[in-house]
Order: sequence, then structure tokens, then C-alpha cells
Amino acid sequence: MPFLEEEILDYIHQYGKMASDHVLRLDCERIERMLDRCELTIPKENRFFAVPDHGNIASRVMYGRQDEVHAPICASKLYQNSKSLAYTGACDFGHTSAGWESVISLGIFGLRNRISEYAARADEGTEAFYDNLLRVYDAALRFMRRAADVALAAGKQEMARGLRELCEHAPSNLFEAMQTSIVYYVLQQYFDGTVLRTLGRPDGLFYPFYEKADKADADLLIADYIAEIDRLKAVANIPFALGGSDENGVDLTNALSYAFLHAYGSAQTQNVKLHLLWNEKTPHDFVEAAFRYIRSGNNSIVFMSDRCVISALEGQGVTHRDAARYHIVGCYECGGDEELTCSCNARVNVPKALELALNGGRDMLTGELLGLENNGCLDSYEALFEEFCRQLSYLCGCAMELTDLFEAEYAKIHSAPILSATYCSALEKAGDLYCDYTAKYNSSSLNALGLATAADSLAAIRKAVFEDRTVSLARFVEILKSNWENEEHFRLLIKNKYPKYGMGDARTDAIAKRIVDVLSDSVRCKPNAKGGKWRLGLFSINWRWAFGEKTAASADGRCLGEPISQNTGASFGCDREGATPHLLSVASIDATRVPNGAIADIDLHSSAVRGENGIRALVSSLEGYFSLGGFAVHYNVLDTETLMDARKHPEKYPNLQVRLCGWNVRYTLLSEKEQMEFIERSTR
Repeated sequence: MPFLEEEILDYIHQYGKMASDHVLRLDCERIERMLDRCELTIPKENRFFAVPDHGNIASRVMYGRQDEVHAPICASKLYQNSKSLAYTGACDFGHTSAGWESVISLGIFGLRNRISEYAARADEGTEAFYDNLLRVYDAALRFMRRAADVALAAGKQEMARGLRELCEHAPSNLFEAMQTSIVYYVLQQYFDGTVLRTLGRPDGLFYPFYEKADKADADLLIADYIAEIDRLKAVANIPFALGGSDENGVDLTNALSYAFLHAYGSAQTQNVKLHLLWNEKTPHDFVEAAFRYIRSGNNSIVFMSDRCVISALEGQGVTHRDAARYHIVGCYECGGDEELTCSCNARVNVPKALELALNGGRDMLTGELLGLENNGCLDSYEALFEEFCRQLSYLCGCAMELTDLFEAEYAKIHSAPILSATYCSALEKAGDLYCDYTAKYNSSSLNALGLATAADSLAAIRKAVFEDRTVSLARFVEILKSNWENEEHFRLLIKNKYPKYGMGDARTDAIAKRIVDVLSDSVRCKPNAKGGKWRLGLFSINWRWAFGEKTAASADGRCLGEPISQNTGASFGCDREGATPHLLSVASIDATRVPNGAIADIDLHSSAVRGENGIRALVSSLEGYFSLGGFAVHYNVLDTETLMDARKHPEKYPNLQVRLCGWNVRYTLLSEKEQMEFIERSTR
């Protein structure tokens, strides 16, 4: 029986009318009823699990509560100013990792029993927490038994047998381990309502089962597992990670790593992406195999540096053991073991900080005071840079303050009983991850957008105003306010002839490094509203389009409304000296100060990576970048002719994929402006 509309509204409006544990109790009641009442279907191609009709109820309840709880915050001046996109602040329930080692080693049955063991030791003040979790996990086991019955009726004997076994014990073979992974994903994603953004490291999680399996059967299982995950159609893809090293620096690449890589490379997936964790001992043939798949069009592989990620997390106070066991949620965001990353809370528009510095703290588009007032006396480049830093730090503070207001209300908005049961810290503290902030590491994250746009703009002002004295600063500001009116020659001179971040120019790269240091000093390890710490990220994903629309013309030659630079890399067109100088520029920043992610996007024409020399060049560029301290990198191998033909004849290219920011998309589904950008990127 489906939920009635009035039932859903009741769960929304009761959000915080009683004690602080009310939201958890209310959510557990809702989850239990959803698990007991939802309809289940078995697609004929599914091997592991059924598809529930969840009605998107969990998300409706969570967002409905947000609308009610956040109304006073949204009326504040701090929030209203954020509409300028100089900064933003928000909740983030959408970037989590389960305690995957517990999930796979214990299974749903074992997780339920572990809760029971904690409950047996509970005192009067904490027993309600465990009772609520038991209620949900008992319902999950009933849900699995129902799914087994539906599977058997559909002739899916293997699926039914596995589910029935998993209702009585932990996974005992590779099929059951993979089945547990998918069942858990469905439970958290659709019923808990807390978006699960990684499947963990399956080459380590599944390896004990893989060792005992027939390898031909295992290869087929892996292919079917990836295909079933792909059919879940997660927004921005579901990632998993391979390789890496342990806390003693021992490389973890194993036979299952290769099996997963080859299955992934051969699959035509649209909704799964891969993080390859690199260290100095990662086998060369493993990296080469990954690049061969990238070269053939599987652009959804991201390389991450173990050394840099671990160092960055340790800089946040994460222990070495927990840092070495890091997870990656979403696109590139890393967290230590039992860390709740909240990786997409706040954002700061770095070019906007320069706009405010040049215009007395006021938005050039609206005249509104968004930053700190100044007297306009910027008589040297250093004076300008210091004022830019002052505005940038202020915007960071606004973004964090706004986010703290939102996060302080989590106990009225959302609980995560299914996810909480996988965190030992939550069980030990007898509290929900969101309502009670019980993760071992309770992070909030601020992402800085438009690094290259800001660095190139500062470099252009330094050269044109203070070194060459081509134009006064006051005149340059007027030119920007007019969106380069009657100054196209000057704009093109700056855009095409001035040095840029991404060309390996040491002086411009030094500006970018200074900006990152200022951002880090403003954000890193600052206390948040949850008893945790703030952390910095340097990725823009597709936000750069909207932020660019609210940003005036910038001194690097960018026009009003155009996108600001992408992620941690060069501005569009400014990597024209090639991949090596581009990576040198990105590696010049201290990525250990950016634990939330710092990604370089490398676009290469297919002609540049042909043959064995092409593969060797790719491997060499990767190893060189990581040896210099790079955090992460992904490669798009593009063919101009193919992209142009796909624009005209999309029916011929149903599976043509490109890496859009942090996820893979079908090229033919992109907007015209996005398609044209990829074509232009492929011609450089």
C-alpha cells in the first residue's frame, strides 16, 4: 500500500515538535513503513536485487523539513547576499560513504546483531537510540525476505537464495558480498534518504571472497555487478576506487583490482565512475591498462595520489591509520575512516573577491555592497593583492557562517539510522550521525571556484597597470564595468599574449599558490557548528556556469557572464602550451592544504596519444605530476571530427561519453554550448 499524501506531509511538519531525538524516531517509523509497504519488481536483467517503488518519499520529507526550518535563515541578510554568488552556504546530506568494511564483513544481518550487542549494554538515556536502529534493521530483514519471495516467483533462484542466506548470516561468497553491497545501497539511498556517493574499494572488500571463487565465474559476476550498479542511474554517477596503499605504505593492488579494471573498461557504463588510487609502488601495467581504456573513450577514470590525499587528511587532524583508509565520495572529495565529509556545503567565488576589491566592496553588476568597503587607494600591486585577500577571507567567513546556521539545525531536518549503524563512532556514542553529530570526524567543506580566472586577472593587472603602465587601475576598472566596450584589442592582447596559469609560467603560478594559501588560512581547521572542522576544496564542477553569469568581466580577458575557470586547472584555452606545463602549474599549489579535492582536467586530442609512445607519455605525465605533489587528475581524450559529427548525427553515437566536470555524460545529451566547448577544447 503506497503512502498517502497526508502521511508524507505529517512526517514533514512534525520535524521538531518534541525532544531532540524526535526526528530520528519519526524517520525510523517512516523507514519501517516504507520497507514493509513498498512494491518490488524484478527487472529481467537484474541478477542481484529487486527494484523498490520508493516514491522519492525520503527526499520529499527531508527537503520539506528544510523549507520550514530554514525559512528564518533564508530571510537573513547573510543569505540574501549569497544570491549574488559571491559565496553560498548550504546543508549537505548528499556526499557520504558507508562503513563499507562493516557492511561487507557483517552483512545486514550482522549489522543488526551488532546494534543488539550495543543495546544490551545501553543505559536508560541511550536505549531509545538502539531501539530505533533495531526497528529499522528488523524491517530491512523483512524487506529482504519479501524480495526473496518476489525473486523466486520471477524465476530468479540465485537472487532469492542469496537474499535468504543473507537474512541469516554474513556474506559467505563473492555473489553474496556483491549482493550485500547493492542491497545496502538501496537501503541507504532510497529509504534512509542519505545519498550514498561511493561503493568503497571493492578490490579490497571483495578480495577474501574472490580468492575462493572460480575466476571465470568471478569475471562474469563482476561484469554483472557493474551493469546492475549502472542501472541504478545515480545522479553524477556512482564511484568506486581501486588500488591504493595501506597504513604501512604497502601497495594494495591485487588480482581483483585488475579484474575490476578490465570489466569496467569493457563495460558501456553511463552511471558508474572509477577512482584509481596511485602510489609509487602501483604496478605500471595497471596504470597503462587504465590509460588504454581512457584512450578508447572511457574517460570516467580519475587518478588520485595516495601520498597527497593522506597528507592532506592528516593536516586536518585525521590519524594516519584513518587517513590511509580514506574514501572518495562523489567526484574527488576524500575523507578519513568514519569521517562524514559533507563535501559540498559552502562555495566562494574567487574572481568575485577581486571584483569587490576593485570596486570598493561593491558588486559591479548591481552596485550592492557585498564585501568590505575600501577607499580605493590601491597604489601598488601588493596593496591590491592584500585588499583582494581581505575580501576573499571575508567571503569565506560569510560562506562558513551561513553554512553553520544551516548545519546547526540538522537535528530538526534529517537523521540517518541506516548509515549510522555502519559507523562504530555512532554506535559507541549512541547518537545519530546528523541529529547528534557522532561521526569520528564531522567535517564541513568550502569549495573555492575560479582559481585560474582570479590568478590570471591579478597577473594581467600587475603587468598592464603596475609594470608596463599601459593603463591606470581606475581606467582598467571602468573597462571591466563596461564589459570591454571599445577595448576589444586590449582584451584580446591580454587573453592571447599575457602569461597565464596553466602555461608553466612561474610568476603567474606563484599568484595561484598565494591565493590557495590565503584560502587555506581562512578555512582550514576552523571549528564548525557540529564540533568538527572546516576544510578546503578547489573544484568548481558545473557550478562555474552559474557563478560566471553573476560575475562581471574579469581582467584576464573574460567577458561578463562567461563561465569562470574549471576546477583547479587553467582557464579555458590557457593550457595551449600542452599538458606538461599545465600540470606543472597545478602542481605548484600546495594540495596538502586542500583535503576536499584539487583536480586537474587534461584534454588531449586522440592524435597526441597514439601507439605505445602515447601510452608511455600519459603514464610519464601522471607520475611526474604526482611526484611534484599533485592531488588528482583526469584525462579527456577527444577527437574533433567525431564530436562534430555527433552534433549533427546524434543517433550514430548513442554511447559517446565525455567527462563533464566530475562525472561522465553522453555527449549527445549536452547542451549546445557545452558540446561546442568540448569541440573547441579538442582542437587545441
